[in-house]
Formats: sequence, structure tokens, C-alpha cells
Amino acid sequence: MMVAESPKLIRVLVVDDSSFMRLIVSDILQQDSQIIIVDTAKDGQEAYQKTLMLKPDVIVLDIVMQDYDGLYAVKKIMQEIPTPIIILSSEGNVHPEVVVEALNAGAVSFVNKPRGILQSKIREIEHLLIEKVKIAAQVPSTKLIHSLKSTNNHPHTFDSRTVYEIVVVGASTGGTGAVEHILLNLPNNFPLPILIAQHIPEKFVHSFAQRLDKLVSLHVKVANENEYLEAGIVYIAPCHANTEIKKNLPTEKLSITLTHEQFPQHNYPSIDCLMLSTATVCQHKAIGILLTGMGKDGAKGLVAMHQAGAFTIAQDEKTSIVFGMPKAAIEEGGVSQVLPLNEIAQFVVGCL
Repeated sequence: MMVAESPKLIRVLVVDDSSFMRLIVSDILQQDSQIIIVDTAKDGQEAYQKTLMLKPDVIVLDIVMQDYDGLYAVKKIMQEIPTPIIILSSEGNVHPEVVVEALNAGAVSFVNKPRGILQSKIREIEHLLIEKVKIAAQVPSTKLIHSLKSTNNHPHTFDSRTVYEIVVVGASTGGTGAVEHILLNLPNNFPLPILIAQHIPEKFVHSFAQRLDKLVSLHVKVANENEYLEAGIVYIAPCHANTEIKKNLPTEKLSITLTHEQFPQHNYPSIDCLMLSTATVCQHKAIGILLTGMGKDGAKGLVAMHQAGAFTIAQDEKTSIVFGMPKAAIEEGGVSQVLPLNEIAQFVVGCL
């Protein structure tokens, strides 16, 4: 009789400057039979040294630590021994731009650490943290290595007769870096508005937009209620509501509307909400892009866009940090083209 192989243990390094928090987080994670704590570290320097020595499968890392902080650890580890990192830090104790920078430097995900030292508080997020550790453990280190970024500042000659009115993009885990890569490689005279729904905590969305605005040749901003969409501007969907587009008569101009309607896969922002409204309003005059992310948010919306005649793109498995959302859209028949991340911007330009 064949004996089923037991699942491989996930070896985790826990990093926090609080010895109490290291103990609690370790205890939470080890409640799961698939997770083992290989060691703990008190700052970014020790985290880097122990990663070199122990080669953990996943690192759970606080950002705010004395001397060598979490951002130091993320950058140092990704340069020398790429390892999936989950940021576990209190939103109220860390500058949002630092977390956004850590995510762009290669950290896989962020979990908000409840404020306060009560054990019951930190245990509120135990199921989410365990789930994210398991997902991170499946990410190959090769996907964490960021290639050198180059910006396309050169104008492109576009066909003035293009039928397209808008590009909509959905992204989740690993998406901040993917979105940045695409925008860096779009020309500075891109002729359409771009509207992006990125799963990110509400407190970080403005820092995410501001960082992109400084890096790329296009103007990037957080979208506002009833704002008209202008060509060549990148709008980041706010994270306190779901975002839809509408067409204003008689001008036919597209604008933003916010809704608190709930969607099954994810909310604030819901990628399905954005893409379903795009399918209804723009039909064949839109391009939809679904990037890396866990779960199925965006699959239903991309299918609707595809059925309405829009051109739809999914990021391929090889370059996705997590292939959940693109895979779901592909399996449901909602994708016109599957592309690696480094080809998406050029392909979209070619469509115009």
C-alpha cells in the first residue's frame, strides 16, 4: 500500500524588535501543522544574516525597527538571496510610502498588525497571516528578482482613428511592481486614460499613486468621484469604495463613479466592479488587463469585457508572483492574449 507523502514544512523566519511580538507571531504560525519557525530576529541586519545562514522559505517582517529597519532587510535580502517576505506592521505606526517602497522592492504582501499589545488583538489576523505565509511559500525566488527598470519617455506615433476609449487594469498580490513596470514602459503621449484597481490598504493608496507619479512619464493620481477621465492620465481606484465608470451624455465623456455595492471576490477596490462597468459602458472600445494576484477577483469582469468585444490581456504564469486571478480568467475563456509582464506595455501600444 502506497503511503501519501506528508506536505513539505514551510520554514519561517519571524522578525520584530519586540520579543513579545516575536513569541506571539511564532506561536500563531506554528498552530498550523505545515509551518515551522526556524528562528527569529530582532532587526533588519539580523534578519539578513539569518536568511543567508538558514535560507527560510518565508520571512514575516516588521517594518519599524531601530537601527536596521524592515526596508533595509527587504532590499538587502532581495539583492542577495531573494526570499518571499510578508510585511507585518501596524498601519498607524509606519509611513505608508515605506510599505509601498518595500512592496516595490520585492516584498510579496502586507498584513496590518493590530495596534496594542494584547494577545487577543494580534490573534485577530492569525488566519489571514497563515494563509499569506502558505501562498508566499509557493512563490519561486526567481519571480522576486526585479530586473533593472527603464523608463520609456519617447513619444509614439498613434493612429488617431483608434476605436479604444480606455485601458483598465486589475492587480493584487505582486501587483504594485507589475503596475510600475507597465507604466514605466508606456510612452509619455499615451492617448487613452488608464484606470487601475490595485488591492492595497486604503492608507497606502495615495503613497502608491505619488510614488508612481514621480517615477513614470505619465501623470498618476488617485481617482475622485465624478472626475472626468482624460487621455494620458493614470487613475488609481480609491480603496474606500468600489469604482465604476459611466458615460456622460451628450458629451460621451467617461467619468468616475463610486459605489458601496458588494462583490463576492474582493471589495474596496473590486476589480470585477470596475471591469463589469467597463464592459457595459465601453463594450468593444476598451482594453482590459488582469495582472498577478491571488483569488479570482477580475475574472468575471474580464470575461464580461471579452464577451462585449473588448481586447483582454492576462499576465502569464511565469512572470506572475501569484497566478490566481489571471489563471481564473483564462480558464473561464475571458482572455484574448496571455503575455509576460515585460511585453504587455509594448503590446498595448501596438493595439493603438
